[in-house]
Amino acid sequence: MKRYSVTVAAILTVLACTQGHAQTVDVTQPVFEETTKASDIHYVEKPVVSAVSTDTQYAPNLQVKPVAHKEKQEVAKPVLPVRIDADKMYYNDTTGRVWANGSVEVERGNQQLLSEKIEGNTKSQQYESATTYRFLEDKGVTKDLKGSRITYNAATGEAHTKDVFGYADPYWVKAEVGDFDGKTGRIEKGWLTTKHAIAFKGAPDYRVEGDYIEVFPGDKAVVHNASFYIKNKRIMSLKKYTVSLRQDKQGQVSVFSFVPRPKYNSSDGLSLTGKIDYPISEHGELFLHYTWGTNIGFKPSFGYVHFLPWGAAKVAYSRESATLNAKKVWVEKRPEVSLDTHAYHIGSTPFTARGGASYGKWYEGHITGTHAKYYGEISHDPVHMGRNTDVRFYGGYQRDYYGYNSSVRSMPYWGVGATTKIGPRVKVWAGYRQSNVSVLADSPYPFDQIDVKYNLYYGFSVQATRLDRFSLHIQKDLQNHALRYVDVTWHRDMHSFEGSLTYRTKQKKWEYTFVAKDF
Repeated sequence: MKRYSVTVAAILTVLACTQGHAQTVDVTQPVFEETTKASDIHYVEKPVVSAVSTDTQYAPNLQVKPVAHKEKQEVAKPVLPVRIDADKMYYNDTTGRVWANGSVEVERGNQQLLSEKIEGNTKSQQYESATTYRFLEDKGVTKDLKGSRITYNAATGEAHTKDVFGYADPYWVKAEVGDFDGKTGRIEKGWLTTKHAIAFKGAPDYRVEGDYIEVFPGDKAVVHNASFYIKNKRIMSLKKYTVSLRQDKQGQVSVFSFVPRPKYNSSDGLSLTGKIDYPISEHGELFLHYTWGTNIGFKPSFGYVHFLPWGAAKVAYSRESATLNAKKVWVEKRPEVSLDTHAYHIGSTPFTARGGASYGKWYEGHITGTHAKYYGEISHDPVHMGRNTDVRFYGGYQRDYYGYNSSVRSMPYWGVGATTKIGPRVKVWAGYRQSNVSVLADSPYPFDQIDVKYNLYYGFSVQATRLDRFSLHIQKDLQNHALRYVDVTWHRDMHSFEGSLTYRTKQKKWEYTFVAKDF
């Protein structure tokens, strides 16, 4: 069957050709008739011209140049076209009403609304599907939602939907009613879970339910009358639960961070790890991060972080770990004040710069004293060499002051790393990092010492099956030509859990880890 499409620009073109003749729809005509009989009903082939809407939320690559006037200048933002495709469709020139039937697609930028029947208005950009629908963003990579009906405004992004279920990065969501006003969202009688916990038969492995959930993109989500479930067993309830959604912390925050994350490995034993981030203002939040292990005890970190336009300032009491000579070492920082910038591009070049400073008091066994540090680093956006290879360069300088023995460590460093994919199953990597600091001038704290100063590393992994991956990782110290680490690992994906078994051939010991993915 021949498909038809219409865009806002196409409608404006048709209106210009009519030169102001008033036209109305004859409602006695069949709505989806393939042969038009009146000049006011138009079938439109895919036009050459692009359509535009009045939305100003999307402004990719927007550049604002300096102007001579001191008063505030408004900059016009580019807008995106809205396109409608369907097997059968007609619209009214005068009112902008559109009726579409049969594999209907409303497309705007990276968003698509799919349904068998959609009615709407090309002037107001308001569209409604009274039947089941599917909403996609980035071809389903960031959003893939299905529901019984939806009202959607392509100009403002406002939406109202019922019986919605699907993926909205990084969560799976289900709700009786969902609303989005273009700025904030609201989910009624629904739940959230992660992609690793979703079960396509039965209940998810774990989820958080609420009477209603308020979503403030880039800031926070508030779950009212929250209940945490493992399968169908409720394990915890809270009157109100707030989770941070700050965009500068993407990938670090989970709606399940309140729930302790179970883990077992050969060094720490059985442990629980939790993260609580509680926004108290527009630019600040309190945090409590902790680890409890049968072999290591309780290791808390808590404090306050203030988000600045160009970075973040933090004051905290913390216990942190590092690995030295294949052993885990811990330090207490009580307290420490730190300031770190975001990475910024240098002009229009692919080079970026970042830096920071900190001051506090460190405790590691009998080694106690003040510690101060500042650093700066210049890096480079990944260089794409072919379709499957990325290379990255970086270099920087770090200076540490240790009150314990009044020593100073000056450490220039630089490095290069590369990764490449060989087919869909094999990944190879190699790199080199050089930290120019002598053994005598290194940190008095084992936590802060450089494990491999002239570190050449390389390795590969093979995805043997959908769930099993094997890897080999090698590290060599080129300063003394010693082969420091040769590690062979088997990684197993177990749905909402994952496990790894590593044999450290140089140390002649096994290490194994079993951990929940998403808590």
